Amino acid sequence: MNSLRTRLLLAHFFVIAVTMASFMLVTYLVTPRIRDRIVNDEQFQHNDGMNDGRGPMPRMTVERVYNAAVWRAMWIAAGVASIAAIAVSITLARLIVAPLHTVIAASRRVAAGNFTPMDVPTGTTEIHALAQQFNYMAAALKDAEHRRATLIGDVAHELRTPLSSIGGYAEGLIDGVILPNAKTFGIIRDESARMQRLVDDLQSLSRAESGSLSLNLYTTDLHVIVQQANDVLQPRFEESSVTLTITHQNATEPVSCDSDRVCQIVMNLLTNALRAVPPHGLVELTTGHDAHMVWCRVRDNGIGIDAAHIAHIFERFYRVDPSRTRATGGAGVGLTISRAIAEAHGGTLTVTSQGLGQGATFTLQLPRT
Repeated sequence: MNSLRTRLLLAHFFVIAVTMASFMLVTYLVTPRIRDRIVNDEQFQHNDGMNDGRGPMPRMTVERVYNAAVWRAMWIAAGVASIAAIAVSITLARLIVAPLHTVIAASRRVAAGNFTPMDVPTGTTEIHALAQQFNYMAAALKDAEHRRATLIGDVAHELRTPLSSIGGYAEGLIDGVILPNAKTFGIIRDESARMQRLVDDLQSLSRAESGSLSLNLYTTDLHVIVQQANDVLQPRFEESSVTLTITHQNATEPVSCDSDRVCQIVMNLLTNALRAVPPHGLVELTTGHDAHMVWCRVRDNGIGIDAAHIAHIFERFYRVDPSRTRATGGAGVGLTISRAIAEAHGGTLTVTSQGLGQGATFTLQLPRT
């Protein structure tokens, strides 16, 4: 009974029933009166000329009187039934469509930037489900808008520092306050590189979300990719007094992939693990394979991830700890890009954690060659 299809069907039957009932009732009530009026009409008796008042009217006259009465009654009944059907149809249509106007009004509020959830209207199952999905959409849009605004603030924050540094050194060089030596130019170069990394991250995110990531696939060994990431990041681990251990369960891990892109994933996972563990912490990287997939697992004994964050950890601009991530220069897009790269290879990137203080484990899986 709560189905929109059922209610529309019942509404049609109800309109038909009202129409037929109105038609039959009006015909039943009006026909005798019209017949009697025609029979008693002096003009009719005069024109007929076949009834002298001494007996019943001839059969032909009775049929003519009856047919005239029925046709007049039918026309009157049809008019009354049509009016009744229109009135009932309008009333039922308003009752059925009324909840949709609530959804339409709510959609206008969302379009205007008001993401307040709508009151779920009572009505059909479909309208109820539509209203609930609309509220889910409004909540998602509100969250996305919040993260977009946060991203703009973060990008402005990240760009402001290197731009201020570059601008300050440029003015100092122009005014002669700062000497044009290798140290000065090195600082300008580092700050420029910092801005370039942020721009590259945003560009990679755009390509990832549009599905336009370009891959240069060829067969390589996952061990080689892991070693490349280790060569780059090992000094940072040593500087932070964090131990990185690498274990390969097999002699080789052949995989067809874009090694640069996969190395980007591994470096991102290792960098996140380094940020998550305290000094003298431990990060373990393990590779292996099964019958179909080659995998790389990064486990740390750091701060862990609360269960509430697990479902959102790969969403763009989502950051478990915004203040800590801002301090380390992240924009909250690394894991989103990494998962997109993994999926572009036909693989997966997943995360598990036992909770806060229990560390986290990220697992990259790629199709085995």
